[in-house]
Amino acid sequence: MAEYILHQYDSSPYAYKARLCFGFKRLAWRAVIIPIVMPKPLLMPLTGGYRKTPVLQIGADLYFDTSLIAAELERRHPAPSLYPVGGEGLAQIFAAWSDQSLFLPAANFALSIVADKLPPAFFEDRAKMMNRPVTPIEKMKAAIPLFKSQMCLQLDRLASLLSDGRSFLLGEQPGLADIAAAHPIWMAAKNSGKRAAAAFDAYPTVRAWVDRVDAIGQGARSEMSGEEALAIAKAAEPAPPRESEEVEGAPKPGMRVSVQTEDRAPEPVVGEVVMVRRNEIAIRRSAPEVGDVVVHVPRAGFIIRPA
Repeated sequence: MAEYILHQYDSSPYAYKARLCFGFKRLAWRAVIIPIVMPKPLLMPLTGGYRKTPVLQIGADLYFDTSLIAAELERRHPAPSLYPVGGEGLAQIFAAWSDQSLFLPAANFALSIVADKLPPAFFEDRAKMMNRPVTPIEKMKAAIPLFKSQMCLQLDRLASLLSDGRSFLLGEQPGLADIAAAHPIWMAAKNSGKRAAAAFDAYPTVRAWVDRVDAIGQGARSEMSGEEALAIAKAAEPAPPRESEEVEGAPKPGMRVSVQTEDRAPEPVVGEVVMVRRNEIAIRRSAPEVGDVVVHVPRAGFIIRPA
C-alpha cells in the first residue's frame, strides 16, 4: 500500500489535528515540511494552487482539508473508529463548531500575544490569503482583551460539557470530536507562549482534557523531502475512482470545474471531475512535475464552479 505523506509544518494547528488522526489510527506516515508562507514551490505542482496546510498525499492522490483527511483514514482503517459515540454526524458538528466558533478567537488571541515575535511576512501572507489589508500589530495588541473574552465564551461551553467528569467530549472514549475541538486550544495553550497558556488556568478541566487528547499521540513519523514526494506522485497512477453518487446540485463526472475554499483563498484548482460523493469531489489534473494526479476536496467549505 502507498505511504501516507503529510505536507505540513509542525506549528500548524490543522496539521496537529491530522497528526492526531494518525496517532489515533496507530499509523506510520511521512512528514514533508512545507513553508509557513507562500511561495510553496514543492507543493503547488501537487495541488494545482491550493496552499493551505495540511495536504495528505497517497501516491498520486491528494486530499485537502482535515475533515476529508480524517474521513479517508476512517474509510481505509475503520478500527479503532473516530466515531465511537453518536456517529460521523455528531463528530462533524463538533468539528464545524470548533472551526467556526472556537478557532478564530483562539487564533486571534494567541497570535496577538506573540505578534511582535512573528516575521512580518507571516501576517502579509495571511492577509493576502484572506484578501484583506494587514492588521497593524498595535491594533492586534489592543484587541487582546476582546479576543480573550470571545475565546472564553467557547471555553465555558467546553467546561460545562466536561463538568460531569467525563474523560472526553462524548463519553469515556476519544474520537474525532475531541481531536477537532482540541486543536485550537493546543495552538493557543501549548504553542503560543506562556502568556497565552496562562489564559487557560481558569479552565482546569479543559486543560486536563486537552492533555488526554494530546496523549493519543501522533503515530510513527519519519521524514521525507518535497522532491521525494513529487517523484512518488509522478511514478504513481491515481487510484481508480470509487462509484459516484447522485448528489443534487453537485457537478457531474466529466465536467471541468474550478475549486476554491469558501474563505476565498486566492488560488483556485482547475480540473476534470472523476468522482462525486455526498461529502467529496475528486478532480483529475496534470502538471509536468507530477503527471496526472487526482485531488480530493470536501463539498463542505469549498466553492465548486464550472471552469
